[in-house]
Amino acid sequence: MHLYRYMSSGRGILIRFSWIGLFILTGIVYSCRKETVSDPATQKMIDYLSLKRDSAQLSTAFPYFTDRMLAELSRSIKGLTPKMAGHKVLDYALVLILNGQNVQAREQLLTFLDAIPNGEQVNNYTAKYYRVLALAWIREAEQTNCIQNHSAEACIVPLEGEGVHLQKTPALEAIKIYEKLLAFNSHDYQSRWFYNIAHMAVGTYPNGLDEKYVLNAAPLKRQHDFPTFRNVAMSSGVGTRNHAGGVSIFDFNNDGLEDIFTSSYGLADQSTLYLNTGKGNFVNYTEQAGILGLVGGLNCIHGDFNNDGFIDVFIARGAWLSNNGHIANSLLINDQGKRFVDRTESAGLLSFHPTGAIACADIDLDGDLDIFVGNESSRDLNASEMFLNDGTGIFSNKASALNLEIDQFVKGAVWGDVNNDMYPDLFVSCYGSNNRLYINKGIDDTGNVHFEEIVQSAGVSEPLYSFTTWFWDYNQDGHQDIFVSGYDNREPHFISDEIVKEILGEQTKGTYPKLYRNEGDETFTDVTDSLGLNRLIYMMGGNFGDLNSDGYPDFYAGTGEFNIWATIPNRMFQNMEGGLFREVTTEGGFGQIQKGHGVAFADLDNDGDQDIYHQVGGAVQSDVFHNMLFENPGFGNQWIKLKLHGTTSNHSAIGAAVEIHGSLGSDPQKIVYAQINTGGSFGANSLFQSIGLGKMESIDSMLIRWPHQSKPDQWFYHVDLNSSYEIIEPDSMKKLPQTSFTFSKENHHHH
Repeated sequence: MHLYRYMSSGRGILIRFSWIGLFILTGIVYSCRKETVSDPATQKMIDYLSLKRDSAQLSTAFPYFTDRMLAELSRSIKGLTPKMAGHKVLDYALVLILNGQNVQAREQLLTFLDAIPNGEQVNNYTAKYYRVLALAWIREAEQTNCIQNHSAEACIVPLEGEGVHLQKTPALEAIKIYEKLLAFNSHDYQSRWFYNIAHMAVGTYPNGLDEKYVLNAAPLKRQHDFPTFRNVAMSSGVGTRNHAGGVSIFDFNNDGLEDIFTSSYGLADQSTLYLNTGKGNFVNYTEQAGILGLVGGLNCIHGDFNNDGFIDVFIARGAWLSNNGHIANSLLINDQGKRFVDRTESAGLLSFHPTGAIACADIDLDGDLDIFVGNESSRDLNASEMFLNDGTGIFSNKASALNLEIDQFVKGAVWGDVNNDMYPDLFVSCYGSNNRLYINKGIDDTGNVHFEEIVQSAGVSEPLYSFTTWFWDYNQDGHQDIFVSGYDNREPHFISDEIVKEILGEQTKGTYPKLYRNEGDETFTDVTDSLGLNRLIYMMGGNFGDLNSDGYPDFYAGTGEFNIWATIPNRMFQNMEGGLFREVTTEGGFGQIQKGHGVAFADLDNDGDQDIYHQVGGAVQSDVFHNMLFENPGFGNQWIKLKLHGTTSNHSAIGAAVEIHGSLGSDPQKIVYAQINTGGSFGANSLFQSIGLGKMESIDSMLIRWPHQSKPDQWFYHVDLNSSYEIIEPDSMKKLPQTSFTFSKENHHHH
């Protein structure tokens, strides 16, 4: 398979390294170091990751590292006739684009086209070369305008205002090529998509297009009354440039302000910690936190894994790298809000598998957090791992004994409570096989927790090709429902083609998501179609939160795919009181067309509503973009914020159930349900929950069900609306100060 097809399908050949041996070697190398480091175990992991990166750079198999691949392709085409060099030239041009060398890619393609008969015309043979030529112009347009001259509106469709390009030449040149491609084949939907995007870039959409090629429907057209969320990432100091990765929002130093932690997929990409100043901006605390050199990671989650009152982070590495993904994950223990220290090895969590899915809960309700690690089995088997916490922060893998050893390509994993017995149940999304649902039956006669797999009887095995997933109570009936995204990229069709087909109402090849309603008896009903979610989303990451504080959870989808043609909008869906999901991508300003991944909801400015941080970027070397922070403009609804701390339960209170009983006009029995967790399977929401209450006029009572074997219920009265509370198990509650602030405006290009 040559690289053109490789990039179309998102597949490639990868080589194998012994990362276990490399970690052992790192220990030997570290023992020879003369300099003093603040934490030896952290330095050992840093050195190991550095050696891993250097080893990978020697291979042509990792798309992220393209220099060696470029050198070999350059040598392979020397001396060949144009006809013989055809596919190699195409491959060479594509790798140049992956490397960010768009001018050189165009030069190679134009030289080739000039040398072949009828090379100046678009025909059956030359069309693929012209598509790549146009892509080189599009990528240059993005790099010149959206990155080098970045603005808050950059790459958000429909491109308007500051999103219109300052340097228009690259997009104008792309338009010329797309006009030729569409004249040759009017059903070239990939070209039609980029033709519309390029006209947006130069400010001539929709009137400047040939009208028969205009795309003027969702997600490119406003259809509803909904306010715009400002992107304040750059002005607030968190608009770093990343590849695909994860995001966790939590209070690192217990100062009452929510901080942001991000990881990034690239083998040399730095994990980053931003501290919230409480003055409308963040400061980069990465170096002070002692994590410089802790690189890589497509996903991360957070929780207090050693119950010391400070939130820790777990980073997952190796995803999508097949048998080259045998790379260590990292457990970063928060050292009293001053720094992170890597305790992966000493905590018993050191293993070497391609890991993308991670989820934590107290599965045996013994008062500490356990960790499920979902690995990817493809060319070799990489069984999932279930690490039980012994209460001191030391873990042991009990997956086999607990019937949780899954030999599939696991892409999502989440804990919830299907039957409201407070014992966490596990849903696992598997790419290319049936999903799994494991019901936690509690402690059996042997004193161990017992799981029963019920995916078929529960009716939640689809979609066959799935990805991001979560538990939530979308209809607020007190039962946790399941959302799981569809993600089928087996065929070498381009995702942008499929999006155009859907806009035009034509048949598509992709896989729809599934929304399963919990019926309360360990069975579910597929309500995807009736709720308006039977559409292609291509979600790589995502999460849910409450945009308008009405008590009904909405969700944001980070979209894309490995190949660099997958330039489609990230998408937001508003929950219309449990009866319908309507798309507000364009209306809210969420339609970023760069690759979306980790998403987290949290009240970052302490005003009671939820803002959204979005970790943006692809997997290949040049496919980077600035992360985004969307500030919630407010909707005038009521809310309450809760920070729960367990004593007999796990300190993070993950798994705690909340019921807020209040009055609403003639309905005095309105109840809002919530569960304390981090949300989706890529991106981790804050555990300091901001719960929307809609138009509730007063809070009559509040119930906390703590996740412990004693299953204590705790009622509170005299609770104020629009206030923040800290609740400590079993019966302590205090009101917290609520000092809000506003993020500074960002309305100009950065040069």
